[in-house]
Amino acid sequence: MAADRPRPAALRLRQAIDALVYGVAFVAALVAIAAIVSVPLGWGLVGVKFALFFVGFFVFGISAFQLRPTPPWKDDDPADEREETRFQAAVQRLPPLGRYGLAPDDRLSSPAKLFVASVLVLLTSFVMETGFGIAA
Repeated sequence: MAADRPRPAALRLRQAIDALVYGVAFVAALVAIAAIVSVPLGWGLVGVKFALFFVGFFVFGISAFQLRPTPPWKDDDPADEREETRFQAAVQRLPPLGRYGLAPDDRLSSPAKLFVASVLVLLTSFVMETGFGIAA
């Protein structure tokens, strides 16, 4: 059983890669959805930037709230099985996860990956404003 599990350092690196690819895919999907809504309404890239900002802070708050540890008196669920969502299944087919992917139980939790994704969304919004000069 120990032979098929990666070493702790290799596991942490693969978890970081998994979370980073998840975050980049989340940002790409969010930019696409925001552009589909923003451009026809005449807001252009400013609307995309504001959508990224507000959704980023919303997801940041939700994921930070979900990352709180469970109090000892509420620890009724002995099984901590992680189910794979359709978005996660699609992300698992992206390179390099198709080759170096992890089993659902070895990955970081969904709130942890959403936290990483929210930071990347906020960073993208920041770069759009400061780096590319997209401002209202």
